[in-house]
Amino acid sequence: MITDFKEIENSALNLNKKDKARLADKLLQSIHGKIDPDIEQAWIQEIQKRKESLKSGEASLHSSSEVISEARKRIQE
Repeated sequence: MITDFKEIENSALNLNKKDKARLADKLLQSIHGKIDPDIEQAWIQEIQKRKESLKSGEASLHSSSEVISEARKRIQE
């Protein structure tokens, strides 16, 4: 069994993306506890809603530099 932190870290970094994500989720759950299924479902619905608004053209994406620049302009007005 691997017990040395460096060995565990190296093994984890050699996992594929899917397994890294699963491991990260398990580790976060061990720190923060289980996610409330109702909250998780609400976030999934919100993500779907935002995705659809992007597809339909109702919403658009902007870079952080554009947003900050626009915010600075509005503050100066």
